[in-house]
Amino acid sequence: MTGVRGRRAVASVWALAVVAVVSALTLAATARLVASRKHADAHRNRLQTEWLARAGYELAVDRLLTAEGYTGEKATPLPWGEVTVAVQPDAGAKGVYRVVVEARYPAGERAVVSRLERSVRRTHDPDGVRVAPVR
Repeated sequence: MTGVRGRRAVASVWALAVVAVVSALTLAATARLVASRKHADAHRNRLQTEWLARAGYELAVDRLLTAEGYTGEKATPLPWGEVTVAVQPDAGAKGVYRVVVEARYPAGERAVVSRLERSVRRTHDPDGVRVAPVR
């Protein structure tokens, strides 16, 4: 009878070892999956803020086309997305404006922030009003 009990004990130890190895591999795979998911979310949020900042710049250019005295605004073009636009005239050059856009996504304490700063020139000619970047 000792032989049968010994074999059962060895089989139980092997079963526990296999379960431990499978558990460790599953834990490692899960940790890697969670890390890659967080990385993908961070990448998505970074891209979203870049596009929100570009949209804010386009918004500022559009507003400058219609109103010379435009100074900026705060907009929420997307749920959980904030865009703050500030426009200031350049004291050194006539018709030149400094556009500063700050985008946040998702809005809140863990938001990714993207900032865009550009200078534009607003001109009025016979064809109408134009806004072009200053190089």
